[in-house]
Amino acid sequence: MNANTTGGRRYDAIIIGSGLGGSTAAAYLASAGQRVLLVERYSVLGGSSHVFRRQGRWEFDCGVHYVGDCGPGGQVPTLLRGLGLDDRIEWLPMDSGGFDTIIGPGLELRTPFGWDNYLASLLATFPGEERGLRRFVSVIRKIGEAVDRSRTPSSPREFAKMMKAAGFAAPFAMTPYISLLVACGLKPRTILALSVQCGAMASTPLSVSVLMQAGFFGNYVGGGSYYPKGGGQMLAAGFAEVIRSHGGEIRTNQGVDRILVEAGKVVGVRLEDGEHLSAPVVVSGADLIRTLTDLVGLEHLPTIFRQRVKHLKMSSPLINGYFGVEIDLSEAPNSNFYAIPGWDDAGSLLSLERFGRQIAGGKGHANGAAWAREFAARQPMFVQSSSRRDPSNRRAAPAGHATIEVQTITPYNPKLWGFDGYDVNSGEYRPDKGYQEIKKIVTDGMLERMEQSFPGSSSKVRWSELATPASQERFVGNTGGAPFGLATGPSQSGPFRPGVRTPIQGLFMVGTSTAFGPGTEGAMISGQHAAGAILGRDLATEVRAGAVIADKSRLAAWGPDFDPLDACRGLGAKARGTDLDGTPPAASPHGEELSIS
Repeated sequence: MNANTTGGRRYDAIIIGSGLGGSTAAAYLASAGQRVLLVERYSVLGGSSHVFRRQGRWEFDCGVHYVGDCGPGGQVPTLLRGLGLDDRIEWLPMDSGGFDTIIGPGLELRTPFGWDNYLASLLATFPGEERGLRRFVSVIRKIGEAVDRSRTPSSPREFAKMMKAAGFAAPFAMTPYISLLVACGLKPRTILALSVQCGAMASTPLSVSVLMQAGFFGNYVGGGSYYPKGGGQMLAAGFAEVIRSHGGEIRTNQGVDRILVEAGKVVGVRLEDGEHLSAPVVVSGADLIRTLTDLVGLEHLPTIFRQRVKHLKMSSPLINGYFGVEIDLSEAPNSNFYAIPGWDDAGSLLSLERFGRQIAGGKGHANGAAWAREFAARQPMFVQSSSRRDPSNRRAAPAGHATIEVQTITPYNPKLWGFDGYDVNSGEYRPDKGYQEIKKIVTDGMLERMEQSFPGSSSKVRWSELATPASQERFVGNTGGAPFGLATGPSQSGPFRPGVRTPIQGLFMVGTSTAFGPGTEGAMISGQHAAGAILGRDLATEVRAGAVIADKSRLAAWGPDFDPLDACRGLGAKARGTDLDGTPPAASPHGEELSIS
């Protein structure tokens, strides 16, 4: 390959980060004949969609828990069809009668597939609130059905079309979700029960917009809930196969130190080892704020855009507990659970930041421990089992056993967590006694929420790990440990959210911080749109019309023993050593946060 003024190898496009946004963009560009390089700083492809394994017995999904609208003709299967992957990734439906189940003392609310079914479930669960519930569903449904996750965010014109289609519900779209719940005259317990699913976007009812929450309901209530057979790693493996089979290059274990800009144009990147690579196009799937501030540098941005970047707000970080449990869940509902510990005080959910500040004024881990105890007792949590979703995946758990994950949003405050003053990137905070104590307290709270969801499970844990906001910041590089990207409030929804283009010629952004929103679907759609913008083609429309951009005959066959994790690590870089179970050291953002029960 020829060199230019940067002195490095030349590509048509360099993609930073192998999350679902970056991998989708790279796959579409390679399929269209572009010379593509995908660079991943980690040892495994997939970003937050990758899986990790422990003891040769357990496999956990980091981020792919459930995906909406994956039936025939759905948004995600259509996008995959454009890459020739539609017959490689099978979507397993969750319980259509209740893919989400909200539980609390004296309450069980199932969220089924279908708007009429959803309304019927609400009316049966909350008798005496029919008028308010009908109004709530009518507004959410009208906006949710008007939103097209691919077209609506693509331009101001498409957004205006959506608002027009939303009709009477449009005035609510750009208001906080809590305003709709209150306007409907719902009771406090009902408001809390209808608020916990805001956690699917790492948000609260005070901070998420009605537009974003309606988009969630439109996807799942309107389109159904699914899980990829074989786990979330199948997606990254599929994209990697398309990239390599179409002449693209992939490098793992290599980070980018700088995006090189000359006279307002991208000219390439500098890797962390000092190597310079040339390209007129760079697509960043890394954290949006860090891309623009650290990799590009604010000095290269126009003044107005620079000020906008400085005022961007990230979503709440998550904590994730991973549990290997000696319990048979084959007869359990194929549902997620949102477990609410009590109805007396919803402060931990409704105003997360205030809750964190209440006891953040002191110093030392004792103050953090006080916060952790209150948080563990009060915080609603999301509980799911990937092994229950896909019983055929024997890598997930041994027969008669299950993997269970417990997740919730949390304040980002290093003082509360016990890693204040430490260099997070070095991991030096990990042995801190205060940090370990807080992890233990939070884990105990997670076990209580897990017991609510799967009775008998908390006493049969054989393996556990906890990933904190420090884990996310250290391994994934997310600002404030926020894996869902920018917050989803009214000021960062719809046309107020960044698109895939930037003011720098040749620089494109993908991922959950873009206009296409958080989650698996939003990230993948952003990658398709970025590739289309680079190629000067409306790929989304082409693919919806039946076009297949990739050459399916080039794709290698996947046999019955195909392992997607093996297909996604040690690529294009010197292989690292592996643990006894074949897992690379620190093989997940959660791998060094070990807490064995």
